[in-house]
Amino acid sequence: MNTMRMIRPILIVFVAGCAAAAGAQSTAAVPKSSYPDRPIRVLVGVPPGGSTDMTARIVADKFAEALGQQIVIDNRGGAGGTIAGEIVARASPDGHTLLFAYAAHTTTPFLYKSIPYDAIKSFTPITQVATQPVVLIAYPPLPVNSISELIAYAKANPGKLNIGISGGGSSGHIAAEHLKQLTGAEITTIIYKGAGPAVVALMSGEVQLAFAATSGSIAFIKQGKMKALALTSKQRVPYLPGIPTMEEAGLGGLEATSWQGVLGPAGLPRAIVDRLYTEMAKLLRLPEVRERLAATGSDPIGSTPDEFAAEIKRQLDVLGKVIKAAGIQPQ
Repeated sequence: MNTMRMIRPILIVFVAGCAAAAGAQSTAAVPKSSYPDRPIRVLVGVPPGGSTDMTARIVADKFAEALGQQIVIDNRGGAGGTIAGEIVARASPDGHTLLFAYAAHTTTPFLYKSIPYDAIKSFTPITQVATQPVVLIAYPPLPVNSISELIAYAKANPGKLNIGISGGGSSGHIAAEHLKQLTGAEITTIIYKGAGPAVVALMSGEVQLAFAATSGSIAFIKQGKMKALALTSKQRVPYLPGIPTMEEAGLGGLEATSWQGVLGPAGLPRAIVDRLYTEMAKLLRLPEVRERLAATGSDPIGSTPDEFAAEIKRQLDVLGKVIKAAGIQPQ
């Protein structure tokens, strides 16, 4: 009897000790993530000042707060964003080096003879951050006020219309070529070295048409220095409510937008992808962030990683066909 009294406390201590050990082992097996444990470097493939750079900086501060680490914006402009893309493609997949990609990501594979990465296989999509719809604008004295009137005028005056482009291979360039392919209109494409010269050419009447991101043209449109005909986005935008989409205007299929999104290197762990996506999606719902983006002509997106991956693949397919049909040669 005395022996049993002695054994019972020992058994209780032993069982309790085993339970504590099992709990300790369970905790060790699923450690709390320490990511990120240092500043995150975000490569931006354009110089400071443009819509892509502005969008990156608008979200960077809130993103840093959410992640508890500094976000370092590293502008590496040139070569259609491939300089920045290569750095990220070669980076360790630990979530501390990210790419703030933009629309050129889905056109450079067709515009350059070779690029130092694969636009799909070398990256892990995280989220599409924002888009800037492209608007077809016209020289105010041009006697057209709709897409149907433009097509009729172009066909009645073959070769007399010029469309200004802010750079070879830009979203505006591809949209212009797609417009000609869809309508059969004979319009001359004139490529300028940047958005500034193209805008000056339009307002002076040197060219009568241009495709431009709303972020860079909305002020001129509201001042009456440009005439907006239609948007290439899927939906109308609140800051230009009276301007129809191309589909509404009777020219479905012509879709071109400037956009930005976050990519990581290939092999980025899903836990890190989910953390980055979740925090970015949250901040893109904040009224102050949405207001700042709207002021630049940007629409917040916040798509899931899978949705962003599908959109990249879709754009590569569609834009590749347009570029090939237009005869744009890789440089």
